[in-house]
Amino acid sequence: MVSSGRLTRLPDWRARFAAEMDRQRCLPFAWGRQDCVIGLACGAVEAITGADLAVGWRSKYKSPKSALKALRAKGYDGVADLVAGHLPEIEPALARIGDLALITDDGPLGHAIGIVDASGLIVITETGHGRAPRDRMTRAFQVG
Repeated sequence: MVSSGRLTRLPDWRARFAAEMDRQRCLPFAWGRQDCVIGLACGAVEAITGADLAVGWRSKYKSPKSALKALRAKGYDGVADLVAGHLPEIEPALARIGDLALITDDGPLGHAIGIVDASGLIVITETGHGRAPRDRMTRAFQVG
């Protein structure tokens, strides 16, 4: 993720966000391209704000092991540390549509990133887009 400073939501962010989620549903999961950080989260942030936070990360890893290695090489302990380094943290109860949600996960990295929407969280796994209840969110990060 590229340091973004303070992000601002674009006037048409809702339509852009919906179109991005529709686009992503057609893409297969791929580490470093279409995973919870590069595809789901950074795609949503770019749709909502116009800021491409995946610069320098896209296609830099191809597995959970190489993702963790890439994170540590840039000074991050994990996904949570990466997101916290670039977006303001907010109380999960205050998260609104389009904000990022940290989820404790049984997966190889221990955490995953989801996107807050009106009825819960949008998540991605190796089988594609899915849903998770909002109460799975342990931390939240403001997008614009």
